[in-house]
Amino acid sequence: MHYGVKGFNMAAMHWLDILEKEFDKAFVDVDLLLGDIDPDQCELTYEGRQKMTALSAAFAQLCHKAQTIFQNNAKLEAQVMNLRTDCCEVRATKNVLEKELHNQLLQLHAVQLQLHAKSGQNVDSDAIKAKLVRNTSCQIYRK
Repeated sequence: MHYGVKGFNMAAMHWLDILEKEFDKAFVDVDLLLGDIDPDQCELTYEGRQKMTALSAAFAQLCHKAQTIFQNNAKLEAQVMNLRTDCCEVRATKNVLEKELHNQLLQLHAVQLQLHAKSGQNVDSDAIKAKLVRNTSCQIYRK
């Protein structure tokens, strides 16, 4: 079964609530059983209730820590989702900028060819392209 971030957190918290209710019910049942023990064996009742108190404290700490873990997990999952969104946006922006750069280079190439044609120079367009590629590569490596 696949849960979303909120769905998993809600399911975990619901599971924790159910466990706490089951523990409380069992705790009350054992306490009632201890109350039914013969008053002559009060030591047994006292000792049993001390053990139950220790057990209850340990369970409460476990529940608190589990709840904290579930909450932290939900926060981290939300951060991951935000970072994924940011990453997608950055990749999209990068693609747009790369296309824009390519278009700008093509426009520069066309303008250079027009200038050379107006000045009467016969320049090979492949030479201009090679020069643009070299200059662009040098600028990329400097960064």
